[in-house]
Amino acid sequence: MTGQTNRWRALMLREKRLLTDLSLMIATALIIGMYFLENVSVTLEHTQRQSNEALAQQVANSASEYLVTSNLVSLNVIATHTVNLKPVSRVEIVSAAGDVLARAGDEAPDMQPVSRGIRIDEDVLAGEVRIWPASDVRLVAERLETRFVLITLCLLALRVLVSLVQRRLEARDAATDDETDEQDMEADILPVLSMGSAASGGAKAWLRISIVNFDRYRERFTDALMTEMLAGYQQRLQQVASVYGARVVSPLGEQAALEFSAGSRSDACFQALCAGMLLRQLVREYSDHRKNHDKTPLEFKQLVTGMGNQDTSWALCSAGLPGRVHVPEQELVSLELDARVLFKPERCLVITAVGHELRVQPIEQLAQRYQRLVSEQARKLGAASPA
Repeated sequence: MTGQTNRWRALMLREKRLLTDLSLMIATALIIGMYFLENVSVTLEHTQRQSNEALAQQVANSASEYLVTSNLVSLNVIATHTVNLKPVSRVEIVSAAGDVLARAGDEAPDMQPVSRGIRIDEDVLAGEVRIWPASDVRLVAERLETRFVLITLCLLALRVLVSLVQRRLEARDAATDDETDEQDMEADILPVLSMGSAASGGAKAWLRISIVNFDRYRERFTDALMTEMLAGYQQRLQQVASVYGARVVSPLGEQAALEFSAGSRSDACFQALCAGMLLRQLVREYSDHRKNHDKTPLEFKQLVTGMGNQDTSWALCSAGLPGRVHVPEQELVSLELDARVLFKPERCLVITAVGHELRVQPIEQLAQRYQRLVSEQARKLGAASPA
């Protein structure tokens, strides 16, 4: 029973938007339907009564002469002709004493008749004409209500059908987009896929990695403990270097740097940026693992740059935000890296290094197709790395 309840609850959560739309449609239909049907019922009743009253007055005027002369044949003829009219089901012509002198139509239905007096002159009432309508207004209103309910159900079914068609189209478009993305990936990230065998020459770029609060850790922990802390992270840095064909210039704890070579400075910096995002993901997962085992985790700051001044790049890296990969704003634009990454310009950092103010942009993540590649690389490396 609990499993069935959970399934229904999950279904309701999944279809929350559709159920909300259907509820709003039903509520709107109820409000409009109640107003519409009530208004139609009142209008029909008023119109029918006015019509029957006018007809009864006309029959009363025609029957007055025959009633005075007791011409029952003519009265019955008038009653018969009147009952043949569409809105009339029964007609009775009654004397002043209450005797029925002429009648025509069905048995008196369970409805209130319309009556008009037959007068010889203004003061003398010789009898009256009673006319029953052909149909009850309530039956007409019920038929309209039934049709309105059917229309409402059709609209609800149409809304469900539109939702199903929309999902089918979205699924097809998603499949098409995936195929397109796969095709685009082959062309757009060709430099990334071929990074494993980077040439030793050509343009160069560097990924600088600093450890947050590293000096404090060295003061508190022994050399053996520091070596143990750095070993797992250094292993992941070496993995990233192997994936992207980078050279480890300096290990972690010694102004760490990876050097990348490519045909252009833009490609080299983008390779370094992808490597930094991969290292960021691997480090985060490894730090979570250390936390779960009550071990001290490390946090890193990273900088991607093509500048050859190692002192300046290290100063910029050390001044960045923990857990982020940074790129100097000037290089981000000039090397057209801004078209391949997601960032928030308002979070740009102004850092003073070597007597100059430089703007450094923290990178949120790579564009989707590149981020997917990095996530896949992290998954494979994480599965292959020992805890």
